[in-house]
Amino acid sequence: MNYDVALTHGAHSLARQHLLQHFNVGHLQEDLCFALWRPSTAANRLTALIDEVLIPQEEDRLLHGNTSFTPDYMARAITSARRMNTGLAFMHSHPGTGWQDMSPTDVVAERDVLAYPAAATEQPLLGLTIGSDGYWSARLWIHNGQAFERYWCDKVRVIGPKTFEVQFGRYAASPDSRRNVLRRTFDTWGLHGQQTLSRLHIGIVGLGSVGSSVAESIARLGVERVTIVDPDQVEEHNLDRLLNATIDDIGKRKVDVAAKAMRQHSTAAHPQVLTYATSVHKADAYRAILECDVIFSCVDRPIARDVLNYVAIAHLVPVIDGGIAVQLDALQDGIFSAHWRTQLVTPYHRCMRCSEQYSTGMVMTELDGSLDDPSYLNTLPEDGASAGANVFPFSQSLASMEVNLMLRYLLAPSWWKGIHGQTHQLVTGETYIDAERCEPSCAFSNRVAKGDLEHPFYLTASVGTSDRRPARTRLSRLASFFERIFGRT
Repeated sequence: MNYDVALTHGAHSLARQHLLQHFNVGHLQEDLCFALWRPSTAANRLTALIDEVLIPQEEDRLLHGNTSFTPDYMARAITSARRMNTGLAFMHSHPGTGWQDMSPTDVVAERDVLAYPAAATEQPLLGLTIGSDGYWSARLWIHNGQAFERYWCDKVRVIGPKTFEVQFGRYAASPDSRRNVLRRTFDTWGLHGQQTLSRLHIGIVGLGSVGSSVAESIARLGVERVTIVDPDQVEEHNLDRLLNATIDDIGKRKVDVAAKAMRQHSTAAHPQVLTYATSVHKADAYRAILECDVIFSCVDRPIARDVLNYVAIAHLVPVIDGGIAVQLDALQDGIFSAHWRTQLVTPYHRCMRCSEQYSTGMVMTELDGSLDDPSYLNTLPEDGASAGANVFPFSQSLASMEVNLMLRYLLAPSWWKGIHGQTHQLVTGETYIDAERCEPSCAFSNRVAKGDLEHPFYLTASVGTSDRRPARTRLSRLASFFERIFGRT
């Protein structure tokens, strides 16, 4: 099992402002605070999601170069975690820059002082250290049956309105070295940018005309690990749009065709392409994409978009969605207009339901099989649009727009303008910038960073929860003791 942390920009900014307040005015004074975290459990990764920071009052901690918390502050934090059904996170600052190791005093504070009472939350203690430059390191303290053992987190990800910051731990995968095969790529965004990009785990859901082109771009960018999901096989009518597919591939699974091409064309030193020839709402595929750091949504079905909406908002995995609409002129037997659009989906950007890429009614229609029933489709009103009309250049343009939106979100300097999405109109040749936000009544606004607590009701099997908890008998005793001393609320 691997471990990560993901913070919303709001939680990161609040914690950073508090923890570094003394360093920022030239005083070598550390600080601390508690936070609440929820688990996001993937097949082989547990991510601690943080959206709420518990800033202390002056009397809640002692500042003496180092810093220490009071028992009352600890008790209130654990009580809040139990009331909110979350785990407890302990954050503190160090005066150094970059990734921070733990001092012996830090280890004692987390392992011996905090880990045992924090077990009353029924989740492991999460410890985080922030350097004076804002760089996080993180670890989980998991009980092995005899004592609490430290597990370092591979990454800390900060999901923001303009940028996506990824900070790698000392024990994460080694960064890519500058190689001649990627010389122009390194020249474009530098060593740090390429080392960040190459170590991301990218997901692509849908390997049709757009997804296959996205996959080609990701392979040539040198990304080491990619998960691709699509239940379909190559058909003859796909060949005019499906990159890397030939007549010999008819009947083969799209993920297999795409994976073969990605392995052949990859510029990564050790490429890994994981394939799932199933729908994304199946439990194995769902848990697989939860391991990704960024996901491309190259689908046209409402269920898949609904699943990815949950992943983006509840699990803090940025999703980049796109679509193509072609309107035909029946009288002239040709095209009337076309446009393609892409959007970034995070808690800070408009979700796919609010941008009307799908609706709950459309999800229910697909669930009951109507979207595959010709007799039902024939009853739908005609609006001049054709769901199947598309050509290779349109797909290439959309794929490029999606990949560039990801690169912009990941690598753009802070002074660049934030872009939520883009729409290109073929008729006018204009590209419009989308800056819309979710509706005030959007149901997904209450699902931010809820992790395992929020998932679509129609998932075909239990998605499971974290099994990295202290022994149940120990938990029960600690919880009962804590409730007797401090109360449930």
